[in-house]
Amino acid sequence: MSQVSEATRHVMQANKSKNTKPELLVRQALRSAGMPGYRLHWKKCAGRPDICYPGRKIAIFVNGCFWHRCPHCNLPDPKTNIEFWQAKFARNRARDDRNYKSLVADGWTVLLVWECALKKARKEATIQRLLREIELATLGIHPAGYITEVGYLPAWRHRVAWKRHRKRH
Repeated sequence: MSQVSEATRHVMQANKSKNTKPELLVRQALRSAGMPGYRLHWKKCAGRPDICYPGRKIAIFVNGCFWHRCPHCNLPDPKTNIEFWQAKFARNRARDDRNYKSLVADGWTVLLVWECALKKARKEATIQRLLREIELATLGIHPAGYITEVGYLPAWRHRVAWKRHRKRH
């Protein structure tokens, strides 16, 4: 694996992994909707979800589009040090996939919220969908070990895609 420059290393270190704007927006919406009581980056949960309801077994990941390679944004790869970035993104995706599979196997409801789904045009619809998914999980309507992406695909389409994905891997 190729090395990054000292300047790039410092820029990467300066990126926040906690309390990002999208994460703060989701937390504010949860509090406004009367859904406090969550834990932040809970160490006992695989992958340390951004927001976690341990009693309900609900894990919410608020993923940044660049670092987690959003499937909706079609972001270009960096133009320099291509091998490093491809390896970095592959490791990030593999880690995310391991964490999601581990949580699903343990019977958790995993909700994925992409940063781009929280932009002005989609923000309200995404928040409403997230609240609805939490409500459905709390009521036990979702089966144990459920994952869905909030803000883009209808839930039934994502469940089918996830089942196909699990069979392949």
